[in-house]
Amino acid sequence: VGPALPGRRIAPAPAASLSSSLLGHSMAMRRFSRLSRGFALRPPPSTVAAHSTVMAAAGLGGAVGRRRWRSAAPLRCWSRGKSAEPYSRYDPLHAKHGPAAETYVPPATEARIRSLQQQIGKAHAAGKYDEARLAAAECRELALSHFGPDHPVSASAVNNLALVHRSLGERERATALYREALVLYRRSVGAEHQSTATVASNLALLLRDSSVATQPAAEGATEEDGELGGRGWTGESSADGATRGGGGGGRGGGEDGVAGGGLANGGGGAAGDALQEARSLLEGAILTRRRLMGETHPEVSLGMAQLATVLRAQGDLGAASDLLERATEQLDASRFAAEAQAGEGAKVTARLGALLAGALNSLGLLRKQQGRFAEAQSLYTRASSLYDTCTSTSSPDAVVCRHNLAELALAAGDETRARAIQLDIVRRVEAGTERSAAD
Repeated sequence: VGPALPGRRIAPAPAASLSSSLLGHSMAMRRFSRLSRGFALRPPPSTVAAHSTVMAAAGLGGAVGRRRWRSAAPLRCWSRGKSAEPYSRYDPLHAKHGPAAETYVPPATEARIRSLQQQIGKAHAAGKYDEARLAAAECRELALSHFGPDHPVSASAVNNLALVHRSLGERERATALYREALVLYRRSVGAEHQSTATVASNLALLLRDSSVATQPAAEGATEEDGELGGRGWTGESSADGATRGGGGGGRGGGEDGVAGGGLANGGGGAAGDALQEARSLLEGAILTRRRLMGETHPEVSLGMAQLATVLRAQGDLGAASDLLERATEQLDASRFAAEAQAGEGAKVTARLGALLAGALNSLGLLRKQQGRFAEAQSLYTRASSLYDTCTSTSSPDAVVCRHNLAELALAAGDETRARAIQLDIVRRVEAGTERSAAD
């Protein structure tokens, strides 16, 4: 680094020009300071000497002079047409790019996509699926036309439209859209990405549910797995970060919809092929999450619990039991660690509690299928308590878990207890409906 800046060297000047010289030379010293930040550099001796001469001539040498210099900061800022803020916030090296605090205003199309994503999430959460479908369809068309197919925003829009169709019970349309979203994610962000793993899980669980729906359930098997991990929204930023995905839980999760009762075996034909594809997709998603997040991350545990439901549908109860036991242990440890961390928010703890409750509910269903009723009742009871604490007493997951408890009581021959639980479910649903109407 040579002189501080061309044309900014100053020499001792008459008193009449000391004010302008002082300002110019101070800016030169500050510029040099910025340029040399992080390096063991010193300004040229001539520059240091000139600076000392000017400061002394202006009566700003020593401690008293330094205090005078600091007190004149508003005047120095005013002399450059700036407000009386710390001088160091004005960087002349980047002045041509405009003020640093200027915010980016996205194009109208991106703003519309962001607005639609928010509308989709709100409408879906309120159960207004037709409204969510219209918004999701428009969002998909805008994203594909604006960003093109090889962009994560487009993939996210397709995935979210698939989720809405799934909620409407249109499984064939949802399956086709999930496959499209999976292809788009693999092309835009690659196979080893969290969003790709989420969409793969969404497709796998829809395939599982479709295959279970085409098979006859075992006698008396009316329990349900509930929602393992919540809805599988994905939300991606545009290239400049202007657009964010709507809905809850885009960084992970995946959806584990209501599954029918236990099957005696995985079945054959199309149903068996669908279950095998679902298994392969979930195994791949788990491997991706392990590489990205680590073995004990909650998303890995969630994937294991989801895979266990597919294995149970295939009749592999031993492997399903092992996976669910590991998943519940890891989720329990993650929740305990989150509670111990003062910096963890209540939403994180509630999310982990809901995931743990889902895994416990599925494990209870498996234990009941194995004839281990006492263990199943203990697991259902704990899952129900967690759902009441982490979600709400009238949430679909809480109601499903209470329903499983009632079915277990009926299987054990305790009709009185089963009837009491069923009446409790009715009260929970009515209370939830009243709260929704009031909101």
